[in-house]
Amino acid sequence: MEKPLSHRPKQSLSIPEERRYVYKPLGENKCVRFLTLQPGSGSDPLVGGLEFGSLDPADIEQLPPYEAISYVWGTSDRRFELVCDGAVLPLTQSIRDALMRVRLPDRPRRLWADQICINQDDIAERSQQVKLMNAVYKNASKVLVWLGRDLDGVAADAVRMVHHLDGVFKDDEAHEKFKVDHEENLPMQSSERWVPLAKLTKLPWFHRIWIVQEIGTTAPATLYWGDTEMDWDMLSFVAGILNERYHHLRTRFFIGTSNIRYLHKRFVEPDVEYDQFHNRGNFAYELHRARHLLAQDPRDHVYAFLGHFSIGKGSEELQGLEADYSKSIGEVFFDVAVRGLRGADDLVMLAATHHSRSDGKRRAPGNDQDLDLPSWVPDWRDLPMHILGSPAVPHRASKDTKPDLTIDEEARILHARGVRVDVVERHSWTIYGTAFQVRHDDQKQKKKWWRYLLWKQICGYQTFTLSRIYPPFLKDAATSPSPSPSTPTTSQDHHKSAFFALIQTLTNACTGMDRTRAYSSISPDEWLASGAAYLRANSLSVSSHTPISPAIHALSLTGDPFKWSHEATLITRYRRFAVTRNGYFVLGPDALQEGDVVAVLRGGKTPFLLREVTDDDGGSGWILVGECYVHGLMNGEGWDVEGVQEEVFSIR
Repeated sequence: MEKPLSHRPKQSLSIPEERRYVYKPLGENKCVRFLTLQPGSGSDPLVGGLEFGSLDPADIEQLPPYEAISYVWGTSDRRFELVCDGAVLPLTQSIRDALMRVRLPDRPRRLWADQICINQDDIAERSQQVKLMNAVYKNASKVLVWLGRDLDGVAADAVRMVHHLDGVFKDDEAHEKFKVDHEENLPMQSSERWVPLAKLTKLPWFHRIWIVQEIGTTAPATLYWGDTEMDWDMLSFVAGILNERYHHLRTRFFIGTSNIRYLHKRFVEPDVEYDQFHNRGNFAYELHRARHLLAQDPRDHVYAFLGHFSIGKGSEELQGLEADYSKSIGEVFFDVAVRGLRGADDLVMLAATHHSRSDGKRRAPGNDQDLDLPSWVPDWRDLPMHILGSPAVPHRASKDTKPDLTIDEEARILHARGVRVDVVERHSWTIYGTAFQVRHDDQKQKKKWWRYLLWKQICGYQTFTLSRIYPPFLKDAATSPSPSPSTPTTSQDHHKSAFFALIQTLTNACTGMDRTRAYSSISPDEWLASGAAYLRANSLSVSSHTPISPAIHALSLTGDPFKWSHEATLITRYRRFAVTRNGYFVLGPDALQEGDVVAVLRGGKTPFLLREVTDDDGGSGWILVGECYVHGLMNGEGWDVEGVQEEVFSIR
């Protein structure tokens, strides 16, 4: 349910006051309006009427069937009209085009569309109707999605491609051939046939925050693009296969399937038992996963999820969260952070707090207003980084402890108990999205310096080898002779190597590399082999600069370079790699600096980077830089580091 925020005066029809439609107040809390759109075709005027209906569970059985429209508002100009109950209701072009496309030529159509069925100028009504949005779409007989006009004339080709891929992916033999053509022989594939699908995936509708609950239910949906239409489930299936298995194809041809796959049934409760320790059952995680979507009103980054089932798994305070458009953006973000942390069994809300350097803020246009939030409060306008401490990962940096924190709302300070383990000593520059992609040609060899500079300049090694023990493990290795670079090592020794620590740090311990099996059932040897395979696949023309040992080369023959590349590309984007004083490898946000403290907070799946600050009055405190992966500290080892003592960090 959007209300556009415009930086210029809104243009609207000049309608005499006596002819303008006036909304009648809604009744009880579950009451909504429905539009009966009269039949018409071509340039016939839009004519309809509004009537009340109840979405109270007790009344759903008697509610006449209706269909819900999902669309993009576009500009806020209302230059078109709907003759509604004999009066004129001004419309934006987008909803006007949608109604023209879906109205029937021979019979009325009962619809729900937010711009028409909600009095957008009534803040109290908007706030009250927000919590009914999930029920509106969940109970619709069908969702009608208007993607917009086919301005480039490619809609028909895009729909044909979706149907073609649906057939290929459901035929094992055809799919196997497709896999060879679009993995091993990808450079030989023409981009021309993929252009229509690429344009489809970039349409604005797929990037709106409100469509998560509009399309994320079990209600069947049809997508209309110009004169074409397609089934939502078919598109979701095709996007899912491309998203999961063809990362490099999508990158090469600019196919943006991630949003499409994310949207599918996002508001459908899992049919297995779950709690806040599952990704889909954690409200903070759901807000984080949706932050790539666009909201014209930033408060909707929170309010669009008030109907999500995960909020019922949170604390009582979180369950009491309600939409209130009279609150400022900063007040809404602060409120949800407080509610999400008080009484929580995890620190996912802190894990979702990502800070960029001051000159590198990553937000959608028009979101540059400084909200002056405490460092521990997520700014949901910031575009996402992959969250390392998601509810489902096996990390347990704080062992089995629960959060031990208090919040001073007046001073806006979070007091959290934990231990400081180490200090960042040196770090890389920011890692961008293409740094770890498998390269198919020599024109982009210059991108390959990444893995070598990390290994040589940041880690301090000259040869890619398995014989160098990861510094934090040297104490464990002191009782056994250290092998020379040419001496074969055992599998267990491999897992203690600095090379293994590097490939694990760059992939968040490969926690998402293979979702077809339980993480605990996968041998670390597979991750090591895939990391080695990636290194070999990208070292043909530059191996002379940093040699690769025979042991790594032998391991690489059994690994999958594409899997490791995909995971490293996802995990490292917009992050920095660092090494601590004691030799720990760290992957943290791009705001990390030398001197930042690696701390383990009670209840945290991952360690956190904290920075000590002093105010003008001489008082000291901490700011949260962000979560981090630290190899060797992900299973509670931080509590056992010599000399650590628990303390309370007062985070501003």
